[in-house]
Amino acid sequence: MSEIVEKQVERYENLLREMWTASAKYLGILSANLLVERVVWEVSMEYQEIELLQYDQNGISCARIAASLEENPDLPVEDMFMKFITRYVAILAKLLGHERTEEIRKRLKEEFATIPFASREE
Repeated sequence: MSEIVEKQVERYENLLREMWTASAKYLGILSANLLVERVVWEVSMEYQEIELLQYDQNGISCARIAASLEENPDLPVEDMFMKFITRYVAILAKLLGHERTEEIRKRLKEEFATIPFASREE
């Protein structure tokens, strides 16, 4: 796997961990895991590799996705994670309301300034 893709996966992993931690704070760990499970299920219809995302009461890990990239370097990592994050935020907006979701959206904008994030349905 190229160093660029490796750094990209690491960056997304850190962001997903922050999102999971914030969600667990407001929803509880069980609900945060259910949210991740739901989004993984939805995104896996287009990107099956997202099923390699590991999550439990300790948070999220992209280690298995990174390992999979060794075998499939053509995986559209950026698209897969963006779809995951967009869907996650859309569901979170329904659960937490606009104000709390706006805090998460601002963090996403800071981290990924070139990508527009909305807290509405796709």
